[in-house]
Amino acid sequence: MGNINNLHKNRVEQAGFAVLKAPDIPSILVETAFISNVEEERKLKTAKFQQEVAESILAGIKAYFADGATLARRG
Repeated sequence: MGNINNLHKNRVEQAGFAVLKAPDIPSILVETAFISNVEEERKLKTAKFQQEVAESILAGIKAYFADGATLARRG
């Protein structure tokens, strides 16, 4: 993501958001840009930036699992 937009924080964080706490649904929360920032809002409206964000998220997920992470199994 740092290649296509400025990173607010350069690390993974955890939070107690309900969407992240559901035990039966794997989830991540990705902040791609801030609509309160005029420049970032403009970028968010373009198909090119949206595609770059999608590709960056996919690359991050692939890298995460390539490092040995495993999927949770249903009980």
